[in-house]
Amino acid sequence: MDNNQIIIILFGVLYFGFIIYTRRKGDFEEFSVAGRSLGTFLIFATLSASYIGPASTLGLSRDGFNNGLFLCFIAVFSGVAMVLNALFLAPKIREKFTDSCSIGDVMGGPRSHNHKAVRIAVGIVSAWFMAAITIAMSYAGGELVNNVFGFPKMASIAVITVIVIVYSSFGGIRATIQTDAFQFICFAVIIPLLALSIISSDGFSWQAYTAHATANASLAFDANTAAAILGMYLYWIISGAGFDAAFINRFLASKDMRVTKQATAFAGVFYSAWVILMVFIGSAGAFLQPELANSDQVWLQIAASQFHGILYGIFIIAMIGVVMSTQDTTLNISSINFSEDIIAGFRPGISDERKLFYAKLFTVIVGAAAILIAGFLDSILNAIIVIFSFYIPVMIPVTFFSVLKKKHHWQSAIASMVVGFLSNLIWELVGSEALPTLLVGLVFSTMAYWLTDLFMEKRKGQTALALEGIPGQPT
Repeated sequence: MDNNQIIIILFGVLYFGFIIYTRRKGDFEEFSVAGRSLGTFLIFATLSASYIGPASTLGLSRDGFNNGLFLCFIAVFSGVAMVLNALFLAPKIREKFTDSCSIGDVMGGPRSHNHKAVRIAVGIVSAWFMAAITIAMSYAGGELVNNVFGFPKMASIAVITVIVIVYSSFGGIRATIQTDAFQFICFAVIIPLLALSIISSDGFSWQAYTAHATANASLAFDANTAAAILGMYLYWIISGAGFDAAFINRFLASKDMRVTKQATAFAGVFYSAWVILMVFIGSAGAFLQPELANSDQVWLQIAASQFHGILYGIFIIAMIGVVMSTQDTTLNISSINFSEDIIAGFRPGISDERKLFYAKLFTVIVGAAAILIAGFLDSILNAIIVIFSFYIPVMIPVTFFSVLKKKHHWQSAIASMVVGFLSNLIWELVGSEALPTLLVGLVFSTMAYWLTDLFMEKRKGQTALALEGIPGQPT
């Protein structure tokens, strides 16, 4: 065992001790929304930490290694979308859904579509979505453990996933957010140091680097059709805006609307800067070390060439913290969706104690599935893009209407979700490349919602007219 491995194990034990320290018992509201008591810094830190998961570190740096500054012109709009969310929608979510504990409550509860079919459907989609991201996190964690200790791929995945399952089962969203804050502070310090180290390298020249990175970006733009690039813009804008279950639960966990607005805006600004930083590190690595292997480990190889001794050990612990914290988040939210939206949807009178039991059981099931499936992945960013690409047309229109509309028909939500999924799937299989699949799915999903709404309003009006003609009926 070399010195780096000893340092990593030592810091890992200390980090795991901090994680266990943050775990606390409580009722289901504490488990799911932390008693709605969290302040600006914690919400900002957890939103930012959720952004800087493996896809935004390993994935963005790998893309920068391959395509230069390409994603700087696209992915940076994720942060812009989050700022717009902070100004217009996130505070409304906190204000309107004051008694909600999950995304199913938001979209299927009494303040929106008010029907268990919507709540259960949303719970199923969100639980699947978060479970799928958990599997991607297991893959990313396995890459880290394999890089440091040389364990076989499946063994590396199992090690990191089992650790997260163990401590995630004993916490709730408050503990997850406190862990996120610690991880955020570590990364906010050490990653800029990596960028400064690269800039200070003997072989680095701004003029030569800029020419290299922009040339690769031009090649990437030329290699994609206009429709493909439009699809990328849509993906990064919508996926980064913060309308998935994890972000909504953090809005619900904030102390008030002001906290939600400020924290979300700060997180959006931070992520735009983060995208630029990650793409720079990856593209600078390609400029300085073009011989590096094109894999998700290229980020680790770049760091290993710049950091040595204890600094590299701290870097690896911070990276492992990114994976564990994000996986803790996705496990926590998927378990909330399962117990609060699916189980409680079928059994409305279920006690908080039973909901906690089912949430923890689902955590173990998802973790076990992650160990079995994660070994088949080969790119964290591609995996996340595929997962989000199916989630967005199914959930985003219904989420918007749940927040913004005052009158709702549950049939509209179900129609939108079904049509969004089917149109996205069919266009992906047989549609023309002239239009991005994501755009088609969103348009059809939104149209299905509005058309169903119009039909239900017309039907409601006809029913009212019919009742007026019946003697003894109120008018």
